[in-house]
Amino acid sequence: MAKPGESIVKEYLENKGLTVSKIPESEVKTVDFVVYSGTEPVFYLEEKTLEITPPAWKELDPVYNAIAKDVYEARKQFDSVNPDRVMPNVLSFTNMDPKRDINYLFAALTGHVITAGGKMRRLNQPGRGKKGLVPIDLYLWFDYDRLSGHIWEETGPDFEERLKAVLDLS
Repeated sequence: MAKPGESIVKEYLENKGLTVSKIPESEVKTVDFVVYSGTEPVFYLEEKTLEITPPAWKELDPVYNAIAKDVYEARKQFDSVNPDRVMPNVLSFTNMDPKRDINYLFAALTGHVITAGGKMRRLNQPGRGKKGLVPIDLYLWFDYDRLSGHIWEETGPDFEERLKAVLDLS
């Protein structure tokens, strides 16, 4: 049975004319899907769902650490299926918490938050090492059942252009 977040992302991609194929579970941790345009595989996709999390009192919101942990875990999963970076890696977050938005992903990736006054403030959080792990090219952020934002990372050769074309992103 597919998780709700997986179903949401799969439906979104299929509405873009893509074919989404579930990668069978195994003892080796892999990503959730390989995505095809026609018969050509175009990217790997891992989906993570963020459930409602009670706010922390007088400490760093636990959602930042949960997202950072999910990113680190996804990097290892991409490494197991795409170690030579032959295709782009896309990590999708499906957010089920109305008090959270894509700024939480930005903060978890950069270690900075944007205050209500528009200033950047550094979070006091331990960094998670990326060294030696396959990078993620694109992060998709869904609020419930709609894509509400995306963040690009440093991408491989022509990966950004390819993803922009198949996902109709700018």
